[in-house]
Amino acid sequence: METPFRNQSLKIKRTVRLTQILAKYGFQDLRGKYSSSAASDELSSETSELASPYKRIRLAIEELGPTFVKFGQTLSSREDLLPKELIVELKKLQDRVPTQELDIRTYLEDELGIDVNDHFTEVRDTPIASASIAQVYEASLRNGDQVILKVKRPHIKETIDSDLLILKDIVHFLSNYFDSIRKINLEYILHAFKKTLMEEVSFINETKNIQQFAQNFRGSEHIKCMKVYEDYSNDNLLCISRISGVKINDVEKIKSFGLSVNTIVDRGLDAFLTQILYHGFFHADPHPGNILVNSQGQITFLDLGAVGTMLPSDKLLLEDFVSSFIAKDVDNIIYIIKKMAVHIEIENEKNLKREISALLEMANANSLASIDTKVFFSKFSNILNENNIIMPDHIYLLVRGIVLMEGIGRELLPDMNIVEKLKPYVDDMIKKRLSMEHIQSQLMRKLQESYHLLDQAPHNLRVIAQKLEQGDLSIVVQSQELKNIQKQYKKNQSTSRLLAIGCVFFIGGCLLSGGHHFLIFGLPIISWLAFFVGLAFMAYAKVRNLKID
Repeated sequence: METPFRNQSLKIKRTVRLTQILAKYGFQDLRGKYSSSAASDELSSETSELASPYKRIRLAIEELGPTFVKFGQTLSSREDLLPKELIVELKKLQDRVPTQELDIRTYLEDELGIDVNDHFTEVRDTPIASASIAQVYEASLRNGDQVILKVKRPHIKETIDSDLLILKDIVHFLSNYFDSIRKINLEYILHAFKKTLMEEVSFINETKNIQQFAQNFRGSEHIKCMKVYEDYSNDNLLCISRISGVKINDVEKIKSFGLSVNTIVDRGLDAFLTQILYHGFFHADPHPGNILVNSQGQITFLDLGAVGTMLPSDKLLLEDFVSSFIAKDVDNIIYIIKKMAVHIEIENEKNLKREISALLEMANANSLASIDTKVFFSKFSNILNENNIIMPDHIYLLVRGIVLMEGIGRELLPDMNIVEKLKPYVDDMIKKRLSMEHIQSQLMRKLQESYHLLDQAPHNLRVIAQKLEQGDLSIVVQSQELKNIQKQYKKNQSTSRLLAIGCVFFIGGCLLSGGHHFLIFGLPIISWLAFFVGLAFMAYAKVRNLKID
């Protein structure tokens, strides 16, 4: 059972370990980031040759373990937020750790309550892959099926829980004292990351995702889906069908199968876009290692621990956004962004309109064929950040997935025209939206909304009238400038109170200085205590008032 005391105990243990690792890589204090000469004196011999603080950050993250590695990988896709040099290092983060000694047969018997020999003809003792959350073994069932056993590392959940507590404290502190951190909404990024990580740690969740994915692609000739053996699976153990194949970016192997690289690119993009545009349920991390191609040209998506999901209303908004983008309707793009956003504080809408117009100019018809989608999405994300706009989780996952899939496509086909590949899907989407069936459904939806609004109008007007008669009606004016003034006023009040208390203790120390008992340097100890308490309150007031832009 989770308790606050247990959580704090875990956090303290991990904090000690974190401090040791940071010290090892020269980060005893923040100066290590800015002064390579100061840091070099404190580095161990193992790390003394690493002049780049960003490289040391990456190595420290890898040693800190799964939570920090995965958070670093999440931030590696946010080129709009972090320095280029740090992004380069974060992209090198590897989710690989040494194999952990484990008696897999005993593990199976303990988790499943079975005699392994009654159900398996073979269980390989050596894992074929080892990551931070799980290890993977090969096995064969009595019915002849070849399977993969994904085994969760012992105590990994406790480690992740304590790491998340530490990350929450760090992000909260940075967001409170640094405007630049607050503006990039790091707290929201951490919240979204925590949600995704918790889904990935849960094998029950992954089981549901695999089954949903297979249901969505049932009957597909070009997609081969994994199968879950539920009798041999639980939250700590996942038994799935073993699928042979090569990584989707292994051009030589694909050609050796007698397959066309162009065909594989088309099938890969088709599979991913189908997940987004039709299923609303898509792979959250489609990098080459998670996509296999077999000798028949079928594609398999591996590692469905984390997926992106969209409601029908989310898909409609996405379609509206694409349609407005094609039409270069800036006003409607901003309107849709407002409807999609989970948080928005636009300070200057005219400036936002100019920035989006400039982005559309960048993507004009003459340059679309050669546009770098990563650069384009990075610029768009930067516009959102500068205007304090936070989009829902699925949008960031979607953008990351598209960039990864386009990267795979360009790796296989360097001259690939991404616009030509996407054109059929956009045309199909436009045709669907212009179809009489879609127009009728939209009209019915609008009529239902209007009817509901009119039906509720008398009741709402009556409630307003009653509150007006009773004097309970109030009007709230939202103003960002007013919020800032109120915030500054509260902070000044708090600072003044602390300074007043500090002064009282300091003056008290002065008044008591005439005593003659327990003298230290000619002053009584009570005066020294009063001085120290007073100075402590004054120092705390200074820290509370500190605001670094």
